[in-house]
Amino acid sequence: MTPLGVRARAVPGAVCARSTGADRGAVNRWPVQAATAALLVALVLASGAARTGLPDGLEIIEQSLRQQAPAADVFEEQVLVTSDPAGQATVRTLRYYAHTDARGTQRLLVLDTPAILRGLRVLVTRAAHGGARRGPPAASLVFGSNYTVADLEGEQPPEQDYALAADQTLARVAHWVVLATPRVSGGAEAGTRRIYLRKDNLYVSRVERLDATGAVVRRVTFKDPRPDESGAWRAGMTLIEDLREERRTLLKVEYRVHGADYVPAALFQTPQGRGP
Repeated sequence: MTPLGVRARAVPGAVCARSTGADRGAVNRWPVQAATAALLVALVLASGAARTGLPDGLEIIEQSLRQQAPAADVFEEQVLVTSDPAGQATVRTLRYYAHTDARGTQRLLVLDTPAILRGLRVLVTRAAHGGARRGPPAASLVFGSNYTVADLEGEQPPEQDYALAADQTLARVAHWVVLATPRVSGGAEAGTRRIYLRKDNLYVSRVERLDATGAVVRRVTFKDPRPDESGAWRAGMTLIEDLREERRTLLKVEYRVHGADYVPAALFQTPQGRGP
């Protein structure tokens, strides 16, 4: 077991990547993996298209979640930089742990610096197949940034209604556009989101939240994607922009490793008196 706050050593079967470059083997295999992934996407979505002429929004989202599924055990060292309209910035360092199995998912963020706040944590668990959720409200802000618990959790199809919108091109790449509306209205996370997914591999490039007039009030952009050993793309940086308050948060992954040795089960036990 690796102590908290100590850099993990390589172990057999583990996969590591720095933000400066992904695993060389994964990069070298990427052309073949990309072609296979694109073919799989086309075949799966073609089944929906055969019925309606186009795949529907839910089909695209579900296939994206399968195509880009994370490893069962993930450890990351992260840097969280938040800036306000005056240009003042705060920097925090974090550790991220995630575990997924047949019972559900567990996601944990632990604050490392500043030292005065060390040990603060955000833990969210979800039982499989739409089961019970435990953790802070989805709209909760994490460690003084505009990164939310919902961002930590990722997409939750059972809680959304999806509709396919007109295709768009971002950075000269064709994208599906899916509108996601919460099934339960109200709350800070209410409102329609516009999700942009690359057509070639269903990687989510951007998510925008709209107000009642259709104006974009929040934008999350997933930058510097690199393939892991499975061929799935992982963002090296995530930029969160609050367009109303003019606040920006950049979440940068400095180190990432896959392997159960880095994610011991005891981490997900909730200490008393600690929270987001």
